Amino acid sequence: MDAKFQTNQNVKIKSEKEFSLRKLLNIIGLFIFGGLALTIITNSPHSTNEIKEFLLFIVGSAFIYYVLVNLYFIGKSWRKVVYSSLLIIVGISIFMIFYLSTHSVPH
Repeated sequence: MDAKFQTNQNVKIKSEKEFSLRKLLNIIGLFIFGGLALTIITNSPHSTNEIKEFLLFIVGSAFIYYVLVNLYFIGKSWRKVVYSSLLIIVGISIFMIFYLSTHSVPH
């Protein structure tokens, strides 16, 4: 009698709830950044340089948003990366609030 051995396979099962939350966050991002892009039409900037800067801001923000959302759903170790990067963004934002309030920019 020969023994038949089967190897244990690690299979990750993604729940439907996790997939739908990821899809929802991606759709919300589409509305957020699409709405920001539409503000160029409703409130036209004064120069083409302002349009370029605003579009660069939208593209950069969208890139960071989608990278963080999709990294969050890769796995538990990546969630720590997302949380730490969000903490860094919050810290930089708070620093910029105090820095810009004390060092005003002349117009």
